[in-house]
Amino acid sequence: MLTDDYNEWRECLDADNCELITSYLELIDAMVKDMQHLKAETIRARYELSQKFDPDHKWITTVDILSNLDMPHYDSLAYQQYVSLYYDGGDPMTFKGFVDSMVRLAKGIDDGEY
Repeated sequence: MLTDDYNEWRECLDADNCELITSYLELIDAMVKDMQHLKAETIRARYELSQKFDPDHKWITTVDILSNLDMPHYDSLAYQQYVSLYYDGGDPMTFKGFVDSMVRLAKGIDDGEY
């Protein structure tokens, strides 16, 4: 936990060239890639369960398989800065390629991308 006398940030006056800030952004990016993989694994598991419990697809839909998997970090200032600096304001969790891949997974089509 950071204490009130923490002062490492004072050494990073220019965020664009700061090794510490760059390191944090790289860490966040690696964690986002992990979350994308975990989301894909969750969808795969849900799809497999849906096949066992609802093989005729009468009750469990693609929407059900994809539900409640959103990231709760969108409002975080750190996450907003990350997407702003690393992806020019785009959110890798909502990029079309990623979302399309998750929808395909929910339909049982696994391209192995995530």
